[in-house]
Amino acid sequence: MNALNDLWRRNPSACAALMIAAVVLVRIAVVVATPLEIGPDEAQYWRWSRTLDFGYYSKPPLIAWVIAASTAVFGDGEWAIRFFSPVLHGVAAFFLFLLGQKAFDSRIGAWSAAIYLLMPGIWLSSTIMSTDAVLLPAWAAALYFLWRFRDEPTLVNAILGGVAIGLAMLGKYAALYLYAGAGLAALIDKDMRKAVLSPAGGVLVIASLVTLGPNILWNFANNFATVSHTADNANLGEAGFNPLHVFGYISDQAAVFGPITLLLLLAGFGLVAGRKDKWTTTREMWLLCFILPPLLVIMGQEIMSRAHANWAATAYPAACVLLAAWIDRAFGSETSRVKIGPILKGGLALNAVIGLIFTVLWVAPSLADSMRASNGMKAVRGWAETVAELNSKAKEIGATAILVDDRELWHGMDYYGRNTDIKPVRTWLRGDHARSHAEEAGAIQPGEDARILIASGAGGNRPMIRQDFTTIEEIGYLSIPLGPTRERKFKLYVASGYHRTPRTPEFEAKYHNVIED
Repeated sequence: MNALNDLWRRNPSACAALMIAAVVLVRIAVVVATPLEIGPDEAQYWRWSRTLDFGYYSKPPLIAWVIAASTAVFGDGEWAIRFFSPVLHGVAAFFLFLLGQKAFDSRIGAWSAAIYLLMPGIWLSSTIMSTDAVLLPAWAAALYFLWRFRDEPTLVNAILGGVAIGLAMLGKYAALYLYAGAGLAALIDKDMRKAVLSPAGGVLVIASLVTLGPNILWNFANNFATVSHTADNANLGEAGFNPLHVFGYISDQAAVFGPITLLLLLAGFGLVAGRKDKWTTTREMWLLCFILPPLLVIMGQEIMSRAHANWAATAYPAACVLLAAWIDRAFGSETSRVKIGPILKGGLALNAVIGLIFTVLWVAPSLADSMRASNGMKAVRGWAETVAELNSKAKEIGATAILVDDRELWHGMDYYGRNTDIKPVRTWLRGDHARSHAEEAGAIQPGEDARILIASGAGGNRPMIRQDFTTIEEIGYLSIPLGPTRERKFKLYVASGYHRTPRTPEFEAKYHNVIED
């Protein structure tokens, strides 16, 4: 331990490199070792990767390209789909080290990488393949190159910054906050403003748009499918006002960033708001420009509607660097050292413990079962068994296809039925148009309805499903255990004579809020 502390003091760059490499290798081992299946979203991204394009129904294309690359090398098993997730988060940590090093010094760079790697949200994200895994490394790279561009507005830095922003946008449209952050930074920082208003600033914008351009053209050609879905997913049409949701939002962010590290970050915000100028340098205000927009916007969305915990994740790369800078300054204060030092170390230790516990449970989910903590794993269990049971039932009754009313089930069956003789899997459309990739790709068509096995997981759909078939007969239930206290349950029907009933306002009103168990 003393040798490690000595290395940290003498050569924080080497220590950061060793730390990043070690954490990435451990997380790759977890991805390979876990017996847990891929979840429906991962299965969806895998499906996209089978047909490369510049856009898809609900997300930009970068995640599909990454999965295509890994599965081309390692095959299409679960760990191959997830392989690049821990690697890419390691890349994000590396760019945050570079940002902290350039904006401050190597010590702060190393602290920045450590805070990022130990975030509870990053522990989880590193074990699954999600859009955050491709967004955050590009975001961290964009922050680094934007800072370089601020200091030296050269064409090279402009192009690198623009490409990084474009790649972040190809990962997830939440990267729009990069444009907002850069604009705010230009308002408060004369060096950033000078760089942005220079000819190279135009090159940076053009480079970002050129990188994103194929996806923009794809959306034009596909009725803005991804953009429309992103807007729908924001749930702005169900706006209400509940300021008490802010407490749930804060608890969610504590789960993402870490309880104590979030508390330290919020304390820093308080010092800035209290006009303690010694806590507010230009560099730190620049970082705040990339932190506050996503945090405040998503908080507002939570208060007015709903928001997922990871929607504010783009705030935390810059927050890691900012917190490292604040803490480093506090370490240098004789009055603060005793207070801040143990708190920071305790916060990072707590995050590490949370991450290690999660890692153990991910590798040995039976332990989670014994602890009655398996609920969080229900989305990554039971899919292969579900496919086998439904296909067996379909063969038993002589069905020509299997119809599902749940996007998650369709994607699970799509992936885990890929190497089997599974019956064609179709989706039932509740509304007047597809509202998911599953509904778009697998919608039942006329002529496929000779004899259909229906597996319905949503009671609210069943009264409407009955109206879409000439004959339909209930034949029982299928229950798939997902742990000691969880199950995946479907009501089964055999049906024929598909004739989609027009979704008129009268029809919608009749079956609105009608539930069948």
